[in-house]
Amino acid sequence: MRKVSAKSLIFGAFLESVGASFIWPINTIFIHNYLHKSLAIAGIVLFFNSILTFCGNYLGGKLFDRLGGHKTIVLSTAIALAALIGLIFNHNWPAYPILLPILGFGVGSAFTVINSFAAQIDDVDRYKLFNGIYMGTNLGNAIGTALGGYIAGIQMTLVFIANFIFLTLFFLLVIFGYHDRVISSKNVSQRKFVKSGIHPGVGLMALFLGVSWLAYSQWSSNISTHLTDLGIPISKYSLLWTINAIVIVLVLPIINRLVESRVWFKRIQIPLGVILFIMSFVAIINARVYWFFVVGMVVLTIGETLVYPGIPALVSESTPKSEAGRYQSLLSMSSTFARAIGPLVGGVIVEQGSYDTLYLSAIGVLIVSLIILRLGYRELIHRYD
Repeated sequence: MRKVSAKSLIFGAFLESVGASFIWPINTIFIHNYLHKSLAIAGIVLFFNSILTFCGNYLGGKLFDRLGGHKTIVLSTAIALAALIGLIFNHNWPAYPILLPILGFGVGSAFTVINSFAAQIDDVDRYKLFNGIYMGTNLGNAIGTALGGYIAGIQMTLVFIANFIFLTLFFLLVIFGYHDRVISSKNVSQRKFVKSGIHPGVGLMALFLGVSWLAYSQWSSNISTHLTDLGIPISKYSLLWTINAIVIVLVLPIINRLVESRVWFKRIQIPLGVILFIMSFVAIINARVYWFFVVGMVVLTIGETLVYPGIPALVSESTPKSEAGRYQSLLSMSSTFARAIGPLVGGVIVEQGSYDTLYLSAIGVLIVSLIILRLGYRELIHRYD
C-alpha cells in the first residue's frame, strides 16, 4: 500500500486548487448577474461559504488525528464531489447558496488534511515541502481563474463540470496515493505539549496568521474598487493577480535553495515577509498611477512566499506529529476567518475615512503582527532551547 509522498501532496494541492478556482472568482458575478440577487445577498452567501469552509478546516484536522488522513480526505472529497454533482444539475436559487457552502466545507477539510500530512513527512525539508504545496496551490489558482472566466462565458454549467473533472482526478489520487504513514514514537516534541490545551506558541502563530491575512485580504477585495475609482479598468486589476502567480512560481524555487543551504534564512524569512507586506502598502499610499500598484503587488507577493508557507512549516517542526491535524487545522481556521471578515473591515474603514486610511491601518496591523510573531516564536522555540 503506497504511503503519501511529498510529490503527491504538491500535485494534489494543484489539482484541488485548479478545480476550486473555476468557481470562487465568479461567485459574486454569478449570484448578482445570473441569479439576479443583490450584492448584499451575494455577500451573505459568501459569508456562509466561509463559515462552512472554517468548519471544514476544524473537522478535517480533528478527524485526521482520530481516523487518519486517508479516511478523512476521502470523506471530505466525496462531500465536495456530491455538492458539485448537485450544482451541475441545479445551480439556480436556492440550490446554489445551499450547495456552495457544502462544497466549501469539503474543500476546506481536504486542504487541512494535505497540510497535516505534510507535517508528518520527514523525507524532505518541511519548509521546502510547504513551499511546494503553496506553489502548487497558487499555480492551480492561476490556471483555474484564467480558464474559469473563459468557460463561464460559454456556459455556466461547464464551470461546475470542469471543477468536477479536476476534483475527480484529485479523488482518484487520494484513494490510491494518500495512505497514512506510521508515526514514530521518537518524536521529541511529543514531551513538550499537553494534549488537553492548545500550546500558547501555536495559538500566537495562528493569531499572527489571522492578523496578517486581515491586511493581505485588502489586495483581493477593496483595492479593486480603488483602481476602478481611479479609472483603471478591472482587466488591469486581474492582471495584478496574474503577476502574483508568475512571481510565486519564479521566487519559491529561490527560497527553497535558501532554506536548504542557509539555516539563518529560516529565522528571518517570516519577519522579512511581513516587512515586505508593509512596504507593499507604503508603495500605494497616494498612488494614482497603475505602475505603483504593480510594484506593490510584486513586493506583496515576495512577502507572501516567505510568510504563508513558512508558518505551517515552523509549527509542524515544533509540534507532535500525532497532533498534526489539530495544529494545522488551527492555522487554516485562522486564515479562513480573517479572509472572511477582512473585506468587511476594510470596507468600513474606507467608508469612514479613505483608501489611504485603509493602507495606513493595514500597516499598523502588520506592525502589531510582528510583535505577535516575536512572542509566538519565543513561546514555540526559545522556551525549549
